[in-house]
Amino acid sequence: MLRSIVISIIIFTAFQVTAFSQAPVPEKSDRASISGKITEKADGHPIAYAEVAVMRGNDVVTGTIADELGNYEIRNLIPGRYTIVAYIVGFKKSQTNTDLALGRNELNFALEASDITLEGVTVTANSQNKAHREKLDIITNALLFQENTYHAAPTSLPSTIIQQNIPGAVQAPTGEVHIRGQHAEYSYYVDGVPIPETQSEGMTELFDPRVVDRITFRVGDLPAEYGDALAVIDVKTKIPATKLHANASGYLGSFNSSGQSLSFNAHTGNFAYFFAGSRKVTDRRIDTPMPDIFHDHGQDLYGLGKVQYIFSPNDILALDLDFSNSKFQVPYDSTGGITMNDNQQQNGGFQNLIYRHGFGDDANSGELFIAVTHRQGTSTYTPGTNDVPSFFFSGDTTTAYNIKEDRKFNVYGIKSDVSLPVKDNLSFKVGASNYWTSGNENFSTFNGNIVGPQSIEALQGYDFGSYVQTVYQPLPIFQVDAGVRYDLHYAKGIGSESQVSPKVKLTYIPDLSTTAYVYYGRLFVPVLIEQLRQITGATGTVSQPTKAVRGNYFEAGITHSFTNSISTKLVGYYTEENPGMDDNTIPGTNLQTAVNIQEIFVRGAELGIDYHPEGPLTGYFNLAVSHAQGVGTTTGGFLPALPPTTAFDLDHDQRITYSLGVNYDKSGYFASMVGSYGSGLANGTVNGHVNPHLIFDGSLGKTFYWNNFSIKPELYVNNILNHQYLLKGSFFSGAAWGTPRSFIFKVSIGSDSFPG
Repeated sequence: MLRSIVISIIIFTAFQVTAFSQAPVPEKSDRASISGKITEKADGHPIAYAEVAVMRGNDVVTGTIADELGNYEIRNLIPGRYTIVAYIVGFKKSQTNTDLALGRNELNFALEASDITLEGVTVTANSQNKAHREKLDIITNALLFQENTYHAAPTSLPSTIIQQNIPGAVQAPTGEVHIRGQHAEYSYYVDGVPIPETQSEGMTELFDPRVVDRITFRVGDLPAEYGDALAVIDVKTKIPATKLHANASGYLGSFNSSGQSLSFNAHTGNFAYFFAGSRKVTDRRIDTPMPDIFHDHGQDLYGLGKVQYIFSPNDILALDLDFSNSKFQVPYDSTGGITMNDNQQQNGGFQNLIYRHGFGDDANSGELFIAVTHRQGTSTYTPGTNDVPSFFFSGDTTTAYNIKEDRKFNVYGIKSDVSLPVKDNLSFKVGASNYWTSGNENFSTFNGNIVGPQSIEALQGYDFGSYVQTVYQPLPIFQVDAGVRYDLHYAKGIGSESQVSPKVKLTYIPDLSTTAYVYYGRLFVPVLIEQLRQITGATGTVSQPTKAVRGNYFEAGITHSFTNSISTKLVGYYTEENPGMDDNTIPGTNLQTAVNIQEIFVRGAELGIDYHPEGPLTGYFNLAVSHAQGVGTTTGGFLPALPPTTAFDLDHDQRITYSLGVNYDKSGYFASMVGSYGSGLANGTVNGHVNPHLIFDGSLGKTFYWNNFSIKPELYVNNILNHQYLLKGSFFSGAAWGTPRSFIFKVSIGSDSFPG
């Protein structure tokens, strides 16, 4: 299977290069690069995340986004005359006509603050913005999410954003997302600091789209820097660069849903700050095992504060403060068959102190990154007073139990990276991180006076990782990304696990419109220490621990931009793991525990098409065909039934998935439609095959302006056709029904006008 995928990609690559290269491949001396720094004209402060477009006439050739220090760099340009444009909300755009010579060219921008700073008003270069967004990074071709162009219902979780943006991402009923058939190998990075997706069992929100400037989705071909991840959701929170701005909103919707949010930010002198908070209430908190609604009320609180101090254009100190709380009822699981009035509460949060130092005045000068971090979480599960014991451990058909949980953990860590450019075509990056975990796990099972298996243990362990990687471009048409990483993981009850993991990517770049690449990476993914449970029976026996994933990942792909409007990406991949990992949800709860599967094989291919013309209409289509299969024994966790001993399809992993979206933005109006399809999966013994589903969500709204105020009414309809559908099969836990049709009406009010 792998051989056929790779051969198909190579044949397609050869066809694309032949068909779409409009000029002979240039020699090494025929390429130019441009780099520089984007600052505020008034005080010289760097402007993070400003966008840079390179244009010839009215055509956008390529573009990029400045980093946190305002530095940018664009390579592989054909020497000649260009128009370079820099812009960001809150500032007047700046453009320069320049002749780019061979080799390195330097161009700095000093942007002037705009008189009008209401969000969405000042970006007049919308056509440039849309056209070059799909050309932001021709090497990685990473997908990009921006908060001001995304229109999801306010009831949506961050997992919704992931599912609708990454081909092959499948949402599970417990809140997490499975990417390319994997169940553990992805992580969030918030402002450069890793925050695991399993924070507090995956149900509390790590972030609210309101606090996000942009999210970059990196999947598969990751450098050694990212360590134990197959996919990275790289979240950049907003960094205010303008005067005081505030926004308040509220919504009402189906299933007694309601919510309120408030945010405000400002940039004064060397200080910038951003604060946001939200509250959500609904009677449909978790996807239920029955299409009818019962015992499913929930409330979510979320807050983020960010303070930044600019010492100099090359020195910035930032502090992120995050908190989330979820309280929700748990509907019964269909494998138990008994209605229960259980309740679960989870808290999560993190605090990151981040320092960045640039060694020069552009992205080609290198940077020092240091972060001191702390994250914490709790999980409490309380059974109802009248609960009938209904949970059976694997191999026990005589004694049923009720379950109770009380868990607390703290993780302290430090992370540091140094990027060291050596030449224009050669750079190195080295880094290391260390995290220490402590806490307590109090998990117990009982039936009246009978005490069953339990886990009353201290959570103790640490993780150390270090890496070195290089980017070398011996020719303008060829780039080598290579690195090696060492990881050491220690957890009580498991002991030490370690691995050296090489990663290498070879990229062919015939022109700025086309790239082709092959990639190999060694996988090492340990179970998070705060996720472990050492299940101890009444006799003192301990269940088998869940070991780290070890495997090999292969990928080949091609990207091509046909015009300024259409970009495509075709990828084939193959994963083999021994052991692999899945997650097991205890029936009747939302408590999850990682389990090992002796071997896992994943084969798949993905196609992504983005349509971003100069007009107000944009769209995308993501298609994935993936087969994730487990082979051999399953160990660890809480298995309510004996797992299969022959090959089996893994839960949640729909064989064929696609998502398509259409968005219209013009003159303050917006309208969008998103469709998500899953082919279903033959799995489990209770519900058998999960039927295919195609779900449509829609939204529309309009922003009105009056002096320095804005008001924005919005209407959202989820599951427009009211299709009843199951999210998964029933191997490790019962099936869950997706949300029926729901309506949400939201109103937002923004203001830039405050006394003083």
